[in-house]
Amino acid sequence: MNPPPDKRLPASPRDWITHARSDLTLARIGSQPGILPEQICFHAQQAVEKALKAVLLQASIDFPFTHDVGQLLNTLETGGIVIPDELKEIDLLTPYAVESRYPGYWGEISTADVTEAVSLAEKTVAWADKIMHER
Repeated sequence: MNPPPDKRLPASPRDWITHARSDLTLARIGSQPGILPEQICFHAQQAVEKALKAVLLQASIDFPFTHDVGQLLNTLETGGIVIPDELKEIDLLTPYAVESRYPGYWGEISTADVTEAVSLAEKTVAWADKIMHER
């Protein structure tokens, strides 16, 4: 990863997967009244992003400082990591990293969108967890 020089990142893939699990938990409890769907989807995206970065760190693959899930997927594949078919669509979550977090987001997020985002996050974190235990 290429962080700005003044930033320090957790050195351990375990740190990243722990943060991914935390974001997944926040996404799962987001269905409570008063929680905006945008925020649920944001935490789902963050869980996916951090899980992918955990796998990249575990494999000692350098990665860009980005929220772009598609770019992280490409980095994984270039590094020889096989992406399961059920995760090929996780790039759909990329817009939730920034665009949807603030008032005035141009799109409407449906209940189905929220369900899909959380489901993709669950699958991604489970896959990353499995990789963490295999190595």
